[in-house]
Amino acid sequence: MRTKRKAVVLAVMLTNFLAAMDVTIVGTAMPTIVSKLGGLALISWVFSAYLLTSAVSTPIYGKLADLFGRKIMFTIGAGMFLIGSVLCGLSQSMLMLVIGRAVQGLGAGAIMAIATTIIGDLFTVEERGRVQGLFSGVWGVAAIIGPALGGLMIDWLSWPWVFYLNLPVGLGGILILWFSLHEQIEKKRHAIDYGGAGTLTLSMTAFLLAILEGGKWSWLHPATLSLFAVAAVGMVVFLYVERRASEPMVPLELFQNRVIAVSNVTSFLIGAVLLGVTSYIPLFVQQVLERTATEAGFTLTPMSIAWMVGSIYGGRNLVAWGFRRLASSGVALIAAGSVLLSMLTPGAGRIFAMMLMAVMGVGLGMSTLAFTVAIQSAVDWNRRGIATATNQFIRSLGSSVGVAIMGAVLNYKMQAEDSLYAGLHAVFVWIGGIAIAAVLVMVLFPKREAFDPTEARS
Repeated sequence: MRTKRKAVVLAVMLTNFLAAMDVTIVGTAMPTIVSKLGGLALISWVFSAYLLTSAVSTPIYGKLADLFGRKIMFTIGAGMFLIGSVLCGLSQSMLMLVIGRAVQGLGAGAIMAIATTIIGDLFTVEERGRVQGLFSGVWGVAAIIGPALGGLMIDWLSWPWVFYLNLPVGLGGILILWFSLHEQIEKKRHAIDYGGAGTLTLSMTAFLLAILEGGKWSWLHPATLSLFAVAAVGMVVFLYVERRASEPMVPLELFQNRVIAVSNVTSFLIGAVLLGVTSYIPLFVQQVLERTATEAGFTLTPMSIAWMVGSIYGGRNLVAWGFRRLASSGVALIAAGSVLLSMLTPGAGRIFAMMLMAVMGVGLGMSTLAFTVAIQSAVDWNRRGIATATNQFIRSLGSSVGVAIMGAVLNYKMQAEDSLYAGLHAVFVWIGGIAIAAVLVMVLFPKREAFDPTEARS
């Protein structure tokens, strides 16, 4: 049977819309949820549990999609996300909500990575850029309407509907995908790399926990140091296991490909810049400029809109520009906006901040698109899933590490000068420095790109 490409795109866009909405709508609902359930001490874990499980599971789903096919693994991931949504809606305590969010995250780890891989399978390089641009549009729209929709549901229904909303849309997406996507999977016994999956999960869970909690415990606290030690030992064992596995969870030779290596290192740095900006610009607007929380949130809106514009523009010009030029231009725009952040003063105002967000958003849209398609074009079908998922995991890892570093910078500077503005200014300087490092790494991106715009679809 022939795959119905338009129906498949609709299905994966629907499920990605859910994951994108979840990022913004839950934050809007949290004050009400806390007032109903109590457990204020666990509020950070409502977000951390989701981040942790989605990040750790992403590369595992990517590899399993290469072994057993995209459709079955995407269905399992989306189904897990919906089960987590039901658990969240039924929660009678904050602890139960955290557990539900962890289950949601386990599903979310599959949704974005495998959806992007499916697009890589079905479309040529030229088409792929345009379709990936549509995906960025989904995230842009979700970022804009998520807070408003969350507020309406809280006011007119009740907070559980923030999670129950996922069910009809998600089930619809799964059914459409199941009847529209037809794959030719080679039937053979696979040697699943349980050792690699286990050691990777252990190492990354310990590392992310240390990053997430280290700022609260202090970086020299025995618990923090113990987690970092477990992460380091786990990673050494993981590398040992992967070198000997017949079908490794993460084929290490992927990183010998310069397109993949440079894309991943740059994505790590961009992840740090992105979460640093989205975490500390609202704080600057609220605490330094003394504006409302709503105004602080809307300061980031130009980034979401511009990201969509940059991605769509990049998709239309991907073949004409090439991966290197498109990615380098995007990273340069990110760096320009990041460096100008160091000039953000109370006198500059919110409009200046919004202009910088727009510049960075265009760069993020262009570069993320270019890296995704470049990586997919650098590998065969049976490694496209893990290559795509690894890139997304590394970007998430960069976000976690970046926020931890910037939090330490903020605290140190505030203690030294007793000023929030001085601390935030130091953070913005660091963001600019990381973005400049990304520009320097892009110099290593291959100048000659071997891709065929009419590449046959899988």
